[in-house]
Amino acid sequence: MARLARRAPALLLVTTSLAAQGSWPTTHQQATWLSVSVDEPIATRTALWFDGNWRRMGWGAEPQQLLLRPGLLYTIAPGVRIGGGYTYVATAPYGELPSDTPLREHRLWQQLSVAQTIGRVSLSHRYRWEQRWIAPVVDGETTDYGYQQRARYMVRAQRPLGTAPRALTGFIQEEVLLPVGHAGSAARFTQNRFGVGIGIPMGEGRRLDVGYLNLWNAIASRPANEVNHTLTLAWVITGR
Repeated sequence: MARLARRAPALLLVTTSLAAQGSWPTTHQQATWLSVSVDEPIATRTALWFDGNWRRMGWGAEPQQLLLRPGLLYTIAPGVRIGGGYTYVATAPYGELPSDTPLREHRLWQQLSVAQTIGRVSLSHRYRWEQRWIAPVVDGETTDYGYQQRARYMVRAQRPLGTAPRALTGFIQEEVLLPVGHAGSAARFTQNRFGVGIGIPMGEGRRLDVGYLNLWNAIASRPANEVNHTLTLAWVITGR
């Protein structure tokens, strides 16, 4: 009871903040994300990781974001990997709730991933921690960088849709993104990403994932919410 009493103010803050976000106006818009991911072994337990995203609004007419994320992954036990790396992000003012200026961001990231198999279903969990340096671009120049931290958790389940060696794969995933260590951040969700889709085998170690991503984003500076109904096309390369 004492522990619950100590946590009650924080729980109340979370509930109040989420209720406030729920009362904000919400904008729905279309987006298209094209991406490539590479998971290539370079040693017995070590792999090179690269994730590149070209994100546009609508069916590609309006720029949204460019993201480049290289890193290294290390297998510490079957199905368990740790990793880390760097991310560069260039974000344009986009959509119906644009930022005042373009943004540039540099990140460091660390993660733990756990994979398991339940029957024919492959289940994976990813826990990622990010350190973020973000700056507006004014008159072509980046100004002072602000520092943020963020925690992310993603769970993904996928299953072959047939018995052939290279059958289509169905997948469903959910990811929550939370700011950490800032005023009021413990009570504020920043993003929720829910996705479904089909994986199409394109050869040994190659797959094209075609899906739909529902991305809910809370924009405190407005304050408002945006929901981006996103077509995702991901080229996935996995080495042996």
